[in-house]
Amino acid sequence: MPPSKAQSPTPLVEGDKPLVYTMRELNQQTSRVLNEIKEHERPGFITRHGRFDFMIVPLRPGELEARLLPEMAREIAKQLQAS
Repeated sequence: MPPSKAQSPTPLVEGDKPLVYTMRELNQQTSRVLNEIKEHERPGFITRHGRFDFMIVPLRPGELEARLLPEMAREIAKQLQAS
């Protein structure tokens, strides 16, 4: 039975196929879209008017902190040296 227009299409997840969502899906079903991107641990591509416009990349636990904390420490050290 084909999905009705009210149902959103299931994103592609087999093999190396990308997760693709429309801007409308992201707008109306943000939680579902973000949960699927996180669950599959791969980027989700967002289209607007049939063109790829955005990419949402899930972060691994601690990944952002591991990148930001050393940079923040360097900036603080620079500010302390300048004082």
